[in-house]
Amino acid sequence: MKNFIFFLFALCFLWPGEMREWPLHTICKTKDFEAYYKSCDPLQDGGFSFTPCSRILPKYQIMRIGIVLRHDIKSLYVKLNIFYNGYLFAQEDRTLCDEKAPRYSFCGKKKGESVFYDHDVKLGVSYIPRGDYMVTMELRNEDHDQIACVNVTIYSHPLV
Repeated sequence: MKNFIFFLFALCFLWPGEMREWPLHTICKTKDFEAYYKSCDPLQDGGFSFTPCSRILPKYQIMRIGIVLRHDIKSLYVKLNIFYNGYLFAQEDRTLCDEKAPRYSFCGKKKGESVFYDHDVKLGVSYIPRGDYMVTMELRNEDHDQIACVNVTIYSHPLV
């Protein structure tokens, strides 16, 4: 009887509960600038960061992304939406990897391998104007399998 009660007790605590969403991760936070991200992939969270944490941007920012692949990457496509104060501001669909032209080190990676991208990125702007931004980024492979999905929220409110 004791074994049965222990089994039921252990089952209640070890049974995987229903997870509704991934936690909100803080990228950076200063007095006038905040950035957060949350994975929108129901099965996988990942790591994401960029530096510096400032409204004033140098020519290049350092972007770091880390995930473990659930699918192979022969071709990789990104869909990017940028919302400014609740309105769609910009939208872009771009091919990042192609079997014939692998542009990045993670092109050609296989399921189960980890991807860590740590490079300088040029955003093409010198500062982030005042406002609230929402950036959605979805990465899919050649079979339309989701590789990664992230929602980034940025609050840029200069001190007056």
